[in-house]
Amino acid sequence: MKIAYFDCSFGAAGDMLLGAFLDAGFSLAVLQEELSKLHLPQGEFQLALSKVHRTSLLASYLQVQIEPGSHEEASKHVHEHVRQPHDHHHHHEHEHHEHRHTHTGGERHLSEILSLIENSTLAAPVKSTATRIFRRLGQAESKVHGVPVEDIHFHEVGATDAIVDIVGFAVAFHGLGIEKAYVSALPLGSGTVKTSHGIFPVPGPATLNLLVDAGAPTREMNVGYECLTPTGAAILTTVADAFAVVPAFSRISACGYGAGTLNPASHPNVVRIMLGESGINADESTAGNSCNSEIVACLETNIDDCSPQVLAFAAEALLTKGALDVSLTACTMKKGRPGHLLTVLSRPEEAQALAEIIMKETTALGVRSFLCERLTLDRDFVSVNVMGEKIKVKVARDKMGKLINVQPEFDDCKRLSLASGMALKEVIAECLRLCALS
Repeated sequence: MKIAYFDCSFGAAGDMLLGAFLDAGFSLAVLQEELSKLHLPQGEFQLALSKVHRTSLLASYLQVQIEPGSHEEASKHVHEHVRQPHDHHHHHEHEHHEHRHTHTGGERHLSEILSLIENSTLAAPVKSTATRIFRRLGQAESKVHGVPVEDIHFHEVGATDAIVDIVGFAVAFHGLGIEKAYVSALPLGSGTVKTSHGIFPVPGPATLNLLVDAGAPTREMNVGYECLTPTGAAILTTVADAFAVVPAFSRISACGYGAGTLNPASHPNVVRIMLGESGINADESTAGNSCNSEIVACLETNIDDCSPQVLAFAAEALLTKGALDVSLTACTMKKGRPGHLLTVLSRPEEAQALAEIIMKETTALGVRSFLCERLTLDRDFVSVNVMGEKIKVKVARDKMGKLINVQPEFDDCKRLSLASGMALKEVIAECLRLCALS
């Protein structure tokens, strides 16, 4: 299965994400050819791609240049940007890009944008992804203003460069054959952002709505500007199958860096994308495979200074909060100290919350986390009658329905053994015999 990981450690905007795809090998000529299928007015925009350094890191910097006399230049407002240049939702003054557009009326509505995409000759998956991103963005904006989506004037969302960013992203995403996408925790930045409706705190209202709706995790980044723009947030929250740490690749085939304009000395102002194969391949890995396959997060930590009672309590708390499995393995740590390896399996989107429980309830100072493949059998429960008592039995089958494993519930067998005087192993054997007869 072809997967992508979006490492947004320092923020994200639409142009940076698209630039990362181009840096990873997607063809600029193909992108331009596909964007022409939108049938925008001739000469409305041009793409300029260049290589730049962000700190010492070489990255691709994509600019959407709006041509004089285009739809974009025909409107009547002024946009000033000092960060991510292609997110015209709120006349933002950001710190990654600097450019000025003069507009004079005639803004595009969401319905016009969706019609533009629908009536294009783009491939159906590209249309679907671009449409979902714009709808999500429109819904976030409608919550900000408290009006239905259809009543909002998308003069900034509909800006030509935003259309190019979103549709271009969808073109590259599907052109690269990505089947699953994973996204890092997203930094928000700090300070304020200037919009056409006034000055708002970071994150901007639309960006915050997008994060709330997606349940997306964030990370601290102490800078005095906005790190994540509405277009970047709309794209990532739409395509993300999970927000997680770097997944387990069986092979990384490419990586790319998309640059913002700002070049701070403290960090490389880029989005990084990793492309490759996971351990799951819909056509190969699971072909003839009798097990179900899924991606889970694995959390681990080694502990040598925590009592067994506290570890047992922590394990119970983790299971209560949604962990798929919790185990403690005896190990020898530094200086010959006996300790325990705590291992937790969870859904990727729940990994961060469970890691926080580990560090809260134990003496662990850190947690290792990674994504891995989990193979499982289909499971169900049946009941058998032993000496007038119902015993629950777990039955496991493969994807073809073949019976693989049968296991009576221990607590039910223990209860019957204590009540009847029958040996526990005899109760278990009788349950298995009855299952074999049924």
